[in-house]
Amino acid sequence: GVEVQTDYVPLLNSLAVYGWQLTCVLPTPIVKTNREGNLSTKQIVFLQRPSLPQKAKKKESKVNNL
Repeated sequence: GVEVQTDYVPLLNSLAVYGWQLTCVLPTPIVKTNREGNLSTKQIVFLQRPSLPQKAKKKESKVNNL
Protein backbone atom coordinates (compact mmCIF):
# COMPACT_ATOMS: atom_id res chain seq x y z
CA GLY A 1 0.00 0.00 0.00
CA VAL A 2 2.83 2.43 -0.69
CA GLU A 3 2.39 5.21 -3.21
CA VAL A 4 5.46 6.97 -4.57
CA GLN A 5 5.04 10.53 -5.74
CA THR A 6 7.64 12.46 -7.69
CA ASP A 7 7.29 15.71 -9.53
CA TYR A 8 10.22 16.59 -11.75
CA VAL A 9 8.09 18.64 -14.14
CA PRO A 10 8.97 22.10 -12.69
CA LEU A 11 12.68 21.25 -12.66
CA LEU A 12 12.63 19.81 -16.17
CA ASN A 13 10.59 22.71 -17.58
CA SER A 14 12.94 25.30 -16.10
CA LEU A 15 16.03 23.58 -17.53
CA ALA A 16 14.54 22.54 -20.89
CA VAL A 17 14.77 26.08 -22.25
CA TYR A 18 18.56 25.78 -21.92
CA GLY A 19 18.67 22.39 -23.70
CA TRP A 20 19.00 20.17 -20.61
CA GLN A 21 17.36 16.73 -20.69
CA LEU A 22 16.77 14.21 -17.91
CA THR A 23 18.92 11.11 -18.47
CA CYS A 24 18.76 9.17 -15.21
CA VAL A 25 17.38 9.24 -11.66
CA LEU A 26 19.19 7.26 -8.98
CA PRO A 27 17.45 6.64 -5.65
CA THR A 28 19.63 6.84 -2.54
CA PRO A 29 19.29 4.92 0.72
CA ILE A 30 18.55 8.22 2.54
CA VAL A 31 15.00 8.13 3.93
CA LYS A 32 13.46 10.79 6.17
CA THR A 33 10.12 10.95 7.98
CA ASN A 34 8.28 14.23 8.50
CA ARG A 35 5.90 15.16 11.34
CA GLU A 36 2.90 13.68 9.52
CA GLY A 37 4.67 10.33 9.16
CA ASN A 38 5.29 10.71 5.42
CA LEU A 39 8.53 9.27 4.11
CA SER A 40 10.78 11.14 1.72
CA THR A 41 13.88 9.96 -0.08
CA LYS A 42 16.75 11.76 -1.71
CA GLN A 43 17.45 11.06 -5.35
CA ILE A 44 20.33 11.96 -7.62
CA VAL A 45 19.20 13.44 -10.91
CA PHE A 46 21.44 13.33 -13.98
CA LEU A 47 20.88 15.82 -16.78
CA GLN A 48 22.73 16.40 -20.02
CA ARG A 49 22.67 18.72 -23.00
CA PRO A 50 23.23 17.48 -26.53
CA SER A 51 26.39 18.76 -28.14
CA LEU A 52 25.96 21.61 -30.55
CA PRO A 53 27.70 20.59 -33.79
CA GLN A 54 27.27 24.03 -35.39
CA LYS A 55 29.50 25.73 -32.84
CA ALA A 56 32.02 22.88 -32.95
CA LYS A 57 32.27 23.18 -36.75
CA LYS A 58 32.88 26.92 -36.53
CA LYS A 59 35.71 26.41 -34.04
CA GLU A 60 37.26 23.69 -36.21
CA SER A 61 37.18 25.92 -39.30
CA LYS A 62 38.90 28.75 -37.39
CA VAL A 63 41.64 26.36 -36.25
CA ASN A 64 42.13 25.03 -39.79
CA ASN A 65 42.40 28.57 -41.20
CA LEU A 66 45.21 29.58 -38.83
